Amino acid sequence: MFKRRTPLSLSETIKEFFWPSMGLKRTFHYLKHRILRVGDSTHKVALGLAIGLGVSFTPLLGTHFIQAGIVAYLLRGNVFTAMLGTFIGNPSTFPFFWWAGFSFGAFLFSVLGIEGTGDLPDHMSLHMFWDMAWSEPLTLFLPWMLGGYILFAVSVPTSYFVYYYLIELAKKAKAKALHEKREKKKAGLKMEASE
Repeated sequence: MFKRRTPLSLSETIKEFFWPSMGLKRTFHYLKHRILRVGDSTHKVALGLAIGLGVSFTPLLGTHFIQAGIVAYLLRGNVFTAMLGTFIGNPSTFPFFWWAGFSFGAFLFSVLGIEGTGDLPDHMSLHMFWDMAWSEPLTLFLPWMLGGYILFAVSVPTSYFVYYYLIELAKKAKAKALHEKREKKKAGLKMEASE
């Protein structure tokens, strides 16, 4: 019922993911309205979004949806908004999230005196990254897992307050606009009645 008449090719799907045809501004506008329509408390919606953002620090890319859903369920956040929040981690933001997780983990390993992990060459290319991932996976993934999950735990309460404030602000603006619309309608009906 809601499918496209002509399905997108693989290259068109990838292009749509990075640069939506409806435009980034309209996509964010749509997501904002989608979040505001969630029939749950501001606390649960904000917690879900914060969990979705936090999961982006972790290296287990294929499991972000699952992790966000499980953590949101356990912490009694909104599971839908947690999954929606994982989209903050996307190909344009993953390098930052992953660099932060890996760097923090490597720093912790060096503080603890654990050697052989987190030692990367000064000039790292994507090819070198994949070679290391297959030949020395612990060098990459141990610090990344440690740093990623600690940043996940730290970012949830921090981003929760930001999301809570923004959602409350948006809900108040929406309620005000709805009230003004009703008042205009009432004023219009009164004018019609007086005529």
